[in-house]
Amino acid sequence: MKLEVFQFLCSELQNKGGLVPSKHVGIEEQVAMFLYAIAQSHTNREVQERFQHSGETVSRHFHAVLQALNRLVPRYIKLPNESQIPTTIASDSKFYPFFSDCIGGLDGIHIPAKVSEQEAAAFRNRKGYLSQNVLACCDLDNMVFTYVLAGLEGSAHDDAVLGVAFDKGFKVPKGKYYLGDAGYGLAPYCLTPYRGVRYHLQEWDKSNELYH
Repeated sequence: MKLEVFQFLCSELQNKGGLVPSKHVGIEEQVAMFLYAIAQSHTNREVQERFQHSGETVSRHFHAVLQALNRLVPRYIKLPNESQIPTTIASDSKFYPFFSDCIGGLDGIHIPAKVSEQEAAAFRNRKGYLSQNVLACCDLDNMVFTYVLAGLEGSAHDDAVLGVAFDKGFKVPKGKYYLGDAGYGLAPYCLTPYRGVRYHLQEWDKSNELYH
């Protein structure tokens, strides 16, 4: 991570997320410990060794940074404006007016997870490793996240995770829809590829030549 990005993150967490320095651990060190833990899946003990703090101190500041990040979520991750057509679609005759009601794309991604032995079976995905199935939605203009749902077991099907999302604040305005892959069922709120049809990059290239 670039220094200026790190400093901006620290500033946002302090000024807007409510993160406060402690007597012995400043804002930047708290954030550094948090990033060190999540970026490379380091354990509490490994963070202790790297930063020379007790396990209790590491745990306390990890959760403090996590809570501050959660407070920033409403500022940066927002569902799209239902009345606005994405510029990417409106400015391209290949997409408009055919996709004028599309407001973004969605997909699931498996993030490695460490859980107790009792929970391991539920978090073991079809590829055999432990993970959580994270749903992420993004807009079409800037590719920024507009919705994220984490914490679902790796064994959960993508379509099931999307179903849970509707109980967790996710909503799609009437008449609008997202683009999804074949892991999701075709629905009024989710447009997926035709099953049994093979799509080729050559066909995409030809369409570019035709419309541009």
